[in-house]
Formats: sequence, structure tokens, C-alpha cells
Amino acid sequence: MVDTALIPAIKEAIKQNEIGNASQYELSYARLGTSGASFGVFQGDTNVSHVARATLAAALRARGADEGTVARILGLVGQSCPNGNPLSPEDTDLANAALSSSDGRKLVDQMDDGLLQIVLHGVDSCIAAAQTRSLTIDGIAILYIALWVNMTGPPNMLSRLLSGTPELGVPPPSGPRVSQHDIESYLHATKFFVLHPRNFVHLQESVQAAIPLLPPPVA
Repeated sequence: MVDTALIPAIKEAIKQNEIGNASQYELSYARLGTSGASFGVFQGDTNVSHVARATLAAALRARGADEGTVARILGLVGQSCPNGNPLSPEDTDLANAALSSSDGRKLVDQMDDGLLQIVLHGVDSCIAAAQTRSLTIDGIAILYIALWVNMTGPPNMLSRLLSGTPELGVPPPSGPRVSQHDIESYLHATKFFVLHPRNFVHLQESVQAAIPLLPPPVA
């Protein structure tokens, strides 16, 4: 299981990778693929995520919006938004005020906590795979793994690597610890970072921003 002392650093790394220093309590628009409006540290997407739509609706209702307004806003952002914000200035202000209110922040944090559990489950699978070979994963390496899980979903191939199977031409870590270098070597070999090497720089920057939140290493 992921050491709970690592969770603040994991959340900060993901926040930096997803939105940097922007607020998680307002709508943003990636304008990519099927993305709608997004909010939260984990950028819950109102087009593809029922939870994100339900969270936004609850925040609007808590702000006093009537059902017609809630339906209008959800109808506009509950679809792909390739051209960015489809809302009127008034509805934009209302949605952002709802998300950033005291009630809205609690709702967004609850959504993020649920999404965090999905990421932690993926990290747990990597820890378990490493333990089959009596390997311990360093804290910084855990941050990279968490970011990768958040980006791509269950880390099946990485788990196989940690359990001793070469993947993508990368040999399994020799131990006794899985280091930052071990995980970086694997990520560099993945198709995503082969095609988008500049994204790896941003990944590294996100990890660096979170390192001060890691607990001191055990002597």
C-alpha cells in the first residue's frame, strides 16, 4: 500500500502536471479530442465523467441556481468543447463562483478524493509487483508512477517490468530499490513520450515541484 505520508506530494505532483498553479475550483477547457469543461486537481471532465457533471450540478444548486440554469449549463459543457468555453459570461461567472464557494470546494475535493483512490490503486499494483522481487520503490519514483497512472490508467506493463519482465526493451530494475532513473528509463521508452518528448520535461518539472512535500528518507 502507498505510504500515506506520500499522498500530499502525489497530489501536488498531479496538480502541477494537470493545471500548474491555476485554481482547481474553476472551469478550464483543454480543447482536445472529446474534452468538455474540466475542474479539480484531477481535471474531472464534464463531457466524459458523470461524476464531474454531478459535482458541477450539486455546486450550482448549492449556489442557488434553479433547475433550468443547471440544465442549460450542463447541456453546454456536457459535450466536447473544441472551441473552448461555450458559456455566456454570466453563466461562466456563476459556475466558477459555485465551484469556488465553500460548498463547491467541498464537493470538488470529494470528487478529487475519489479520483485519487483510482490513482493510488494503480500505484499499489506497482508496489505489489516490486515486492514480489523484494524491491522497494523510492519516493520520487512513486511520484512518477502516480503521474503515469493518472495519465494512462492501470499500469499493467509497468507492473510487469517491476515484477521482472523486460518491457519496451527496458530491463527490470536490479534493486534492491527502484529508483527515479529506473522509472524514467521506462517512461522514456513508452510510445507517448517517444512521440511527445517535451511532455516529459513538464513531467519532470511537476515531480520537482512536489519533492519538498516528500517525507524525509528513512536512514
